[in-house]
Amino acid sequence: MQKSSLNMSVKKLKYTYLFLGMFIGSYSYGQKLECQNYSNGSFKIVDSVTGTSFITRYGTRQSEITEGKKDSTVFTVKWVDDCTYTLTPTEETRKKYPSLPDNAMLTVKIIETKDKSYIQTSTSNFYDTKVTSEVIRIK
Repeated sequence: MQKSSLNMSVKKLKYTYLFLGMFIGSYSYGQKLECQNYSNGSFKIVDSVTGTSFITRYGTRQSEITEGKKDSTVFTVKWVDDCTYTLTPTEETRKKYPSLPDNAMLTVKIIETKDKSYIQTSTSNFYDTKVTSEVIRIK
């Protein structure tokens, strides 16, 4: 094979890989999140630090309980868009945790959906951290 033919083949191969990379990248990022599939139901989060938490969310109410604990935490749910919602502690929860700021709010964004789970990022307006976790549907 001549040198110019070899250079053309290498050049074509580079463009092919570039095109495939762009195509695969746009396909994976272009997939629509199916967040509405997770707006209601029963879920769990397994965390090595806090343990397993069970979540029940229906309509505008979400309750959470950590395995081995008796008390649940209850929030009011407000959907901001298809994949983002806020959680505001109810009066019942505020009484249990009086140190919570009056305007306490968690913001949850679903960043990836799977067949039986989703990945979320959670932030709050009273604590400077971002937590990413997988939430698994159990019902």
